[in-house]
Amino acid sequence: MSYVNAGYAIVLGILFLYGLNLLWRRRRLTRTVARVTDSRPAADRPGGSSGAGPGGSQPAPLPAARPAAEVG
Repeated sequence: MSYVNAGYAIVLGILFLYGLNLLWRRRRLTRTVARVTDSRPAADRPGGSSGAGPGGSQPAPLPAARPAAEVG
């Protein structure tokens, strides 16, 4: 019976270490993404200072809604 308990302890220990590794990798990835996002110029970011629309400073207009008779 002690071999079974030892096996469970080993497996649970490995799973615990694997979980810690996943958390550590996630934190590293989050920090890397934040660093890359902060280093991009404002014009390249979504919603940056250069505007989102094709004309420059104003966003593109939304398409007009179609009447209910045409939908289908």
